[in-house]
Formats: sequence, C-alpha cells, structure tokens
Amino acid sequence: MIYQCSKCNSKMEEGFLLEKGDAGVLSPGNWVGGKPEKSLLHGVSLKGRALYEITTFRCTSCGYLESYALRQQ
Repeated sequence: MIYQCSKCNSKMEEGFLLEKGDAGVLSPGNWVGGKPEKSLLHGVSLKGRALYEITTFRCTSCGYLESYALRQQ
C-alpha cells in the first residue's frame, strides 16, 4: 500500500521514532493512554495499561510526519 502526504500529496515512507532508554538502549516508541503514574523501580508504572507501538510515516517531499499507534499483541 502506498501512502500519500495529506499536505502535498507526495509519497510517504514508513519508519519509527527512536527512544533512548536506560543505559543508552535504543528502541521504537510506544504510546500509553492516561496520565503517567510514578514508580520507584521503573520511573513510570505501566501496570494494567495497554502499550501501542508507534508507526510514523514521513513525506519524502515536504518532511511532514504522521504517526499511528497500533496495539501490541
């Protein structure tokens, strides 16, 4: 499937936003609903929350970014 930019109608390419975690570990971003709750061990508690992997498309012409959160299985 080919995605088109909603701003200039050029081709969009699929990618992801990179996050830098503990000890410099790099990983794709995730989306979590609700306000963050502090956790002593992990910084933020994710208990009982669904994680959504973020897929981002970038326009090859104007650089516009469009992101989607897809439920992780």
